[in-house]
Amino acid sequence: MKYLFKVMFLIFIITELSINGNATLSSVFIVLMILASHIYREKYINSIILIALEFLIIVYGAFKIDVNFIFLGAVTTFDFICKKQYWGVIPAVWAGVYLLQLQQILIYFVVTGMCGFYAYGYSKFVSKDALFKEVYDKERRYRYELEQSKAKLLNSSKEIAYIAEVKERNRIAREIHDNVGHTIAGILLQLQASYKLFKKDEAKALGLVEKSISELSKSLELLRDTVHNIKPNERLGVEYIRGVIENFSFCPVDFRYSGDLSLLPAGHVEMITSNIKEALTNASKHSKATKMDISVDINENFVRIYIKDNGIGCSKMKEGLGLSGMKERVKNLGGSISLSSQDGFLIVCVIPMERVEGGGIFEGTNC
Repeated sequence: MKYLFKVMFLIFIITELSINGNATLSSVFIVLMILASHIYREKYINSIILIALEFLIIVYGAFKIDVNFIFLGAVTTFDFICKKQYWGVIPAVWAGVYLLQLQQILIYFVVTGMCGFYAYGYSKFVSKDALFKEVYDKERRYRYELEQSKAKLLNSSKEIAYIAEVKERNRIAREIHDNVGHTIAGILLQLQASYKLFKKDEAKALGLVEKSISELSKSLELLRDTVHNIKPNERLGVEYIRGVIENFSFCPVDFRYSGDLSLLPAGHVEMITSNIKEALTNASKHSKATKMDISVDINENFVRIYIKDNGIGCSKMKEGLGLSGMKERVKNLGGSISLSSQDGFLIVCVIPMERVEGGGIFEGTNC
């Protein structure tokens, strides 16, 4: 915009020189010098010295060739104010008063004042734009750092889950070895002894057999308790999701699932629960829905989450922190997410059971 503004002044001066018959070689040379200085400033060094030199050339042209050259001083006033060198207005005003007649002085002051006002507004805009870019760059850098921290936390949580799993395996192995193993070894010795005593002392042999049967029954009960601790009857993942849905009072929710949720890793269960919570929150805020359908389907290859409400939807979908968080959680597990805001709001997530980079093969799987 500022270049168009300056070109208009140059066209005005060239037109005035042509009308007055002052379009001589000297005037063309002065115009070319001003253009060359301006181009050099824009491409290389925007120096105050070069702006002052342009103004001196303009004053020389106004003295020697045509007084209308002084109107180009308004352009240098623009450049001085953009550089926040407000003292540059003084020589421009002085030259106009000295060279122009009263009627021309008034026009000159109006033009110079408009240039100064425009320059001041333009410089403020440039400063705010630079500040905005700086803030945006900082925000983007902080976001990248947060993403890196999040990735480290995810890796740490996986390591912690693996360590906890190894510790639990070791605990179960010790419990079986120390309790069940030792008991069964004792029972074996008793049975071997009863076998050898059977022909010599049948009553004592039968007593050892009865004792072995009793101890074997206790060992079997201990083994059942140990297996029960490994795989409890309560399916925490499903129950927790049901609890979240039951606490949602905005509208009825039809929840269905197929497959074994106990096959899911802890990260998958956490992602499913967080995304369902976010979808329920968004529905209560924006959808005006009267019903929601949620289904979770699991097989050996992937898990699919389907969330649909019958609300008003939206013509233009705006991605806020909630939706971006859902996308990040799905992408971190190598899956894909599809969103549709037509005829209510639809969310479909497809996540592989094992981590796959990118997950692009699942993109758009919402059927």
